[in-house]
Amino acid sequence: MKSISKISSIILLFAAITTSTFAQGIPEEGSLGIRSTIGGQTAIELPYQLNEQLSIAPSISLVGVENTSTTIGFGILPRYYTSTNNALSTYFMGNLGFNNTSFDTGGSATFFVLGAGYGAEYFFGSNFSISADAGLTANMGGDITNTIRTGARVSASVYF
Repeated sequence: MKSISKISSIILLFAAITTSTFAQGIPEEGSLGIRSTIGGQTAIELPYQLNEQLSIAPSISLVGVENTSTTIGFGILPRYYTSTNNALSTYFMGNLGFNNTSFDTGGSATFFVLGAGYGAEYFFGSNFSISADAGLTANMGGDITNTIRTGARVSASVYF
């Protein structure tokens, strides 16, 4: 039993050293990727690294609530990285777009989305990262009452 613990400890130590050795900063300028949320909502983004501190990602999202509604959204999500030298990079993010919600009982509502938030992204290598962010989103205009919501998400990205 002690040998299994010792072997497990050595493997974990090796994995930690390897991860920290190969971990890198943000993707190079001109890199294109694909990002998807992990969890309840489904959003797909195509992040493009404009320069060392700024990326922009067109997005499409689809959210379904069983027996209630389906929402499809399109938007642009910029990220401004405040730290770029580490494998863990923090960023401010924005969200500008529109959503259309179709209700199962009939009818639909279209509204504009404006949001801002803060998050962090950990780069495991030059091609893969995981990020988490939280923010405020305002839904305005259209056929619904203006609302302000809070949100949080976790995403995985692959860069080419």
